[in-house]
Amino acid sequence: MPRCDLCGKPMTLPFHCQYCGGNFCDKHRLPPNHQCAGIEAWRNKPAPGVGIQYSSGGGATPTGGGYFPRPEKRPAGNRWLTFPFLKVAIAAIVIIVLLLLLLYLGLTGFRL
Repeated sequence: MPRCDLCGKPMTLPFHCQYCGGNFCDKHRLPPNHQCAGIEAWRNKPAPGVGIQYSSGGGATPTGGGYFPRPEKRPAGNRWLTFPFLKVAIAAIVIIVLLLLLLYLGLTGFRL
């Protein structure tokens, strides 16, 4: 079973330091906690998320993302008079009229 290079504590899953190559316990895993020889390289490394800009397209990239045009906004008019609603309303009216016509013809005994 591996042991921490600093305190000697036995560990089942050691943390391997990428700056000095040592194996450390969870208490001594960070370079400042085990007097790491590569502490300057660790300090010069940017913190996670530094320099990342969030683009308007929903993605996050180190360079700020690509160009994503914003969708055009709908006019502020009455939404009940918009084109898709009119198509649905006309189709519903036509279906209701046809059903009423079939019901009327069925009740009157009309035969082809």
